[in-house]
Amino acid sequence: MQASSKTLLFILLSFLLGGVGGLVVGKSYYGRANKPRPSREDIRKEFTERLRLDAHQRAAVDSILEFHRSKFGEMRKRYSERFKAHRDTLRWDTRKVLSPEQNKLYDEFIKEMDEREGKERERRGRE
Repeated sequence: MQASSKTLLFILLSFLLGGVGGLVVGKSYYGRANKPRPSREDIRKEFTERLRLDAHQRAAVDSILEFHRSKFGEMRKRYSERFKAHRDTLRWDTRKVLSPEQNKLYDEFIKEMDEREGKERERRGRE
């Protein structure tokens, strides 16, 4: 691969990753700035009130929600594992076109992105 082709590929890849990163960060940070995410309990309360559930129905719905919540948790875990595997493949493929110096810079970039992701995950866990 010629140097000009590598440069073009690097620029296109950088642009693509920047665009995706911008969308994710934009939606995560600015999309919820004025409207906090409702808690699970808030949603249950609204659901109960809007559907005018009696005590028996509320207990049954709570049981159903808890059962399916664990299923969604399992799905989320499997998705997360697949996502991370695909992300790692993306990173490995990207490294192939970078020089050793660029790979060092890429390591720093990845570290910063992983730290941001961890902080965002931690923030979402508190909501």
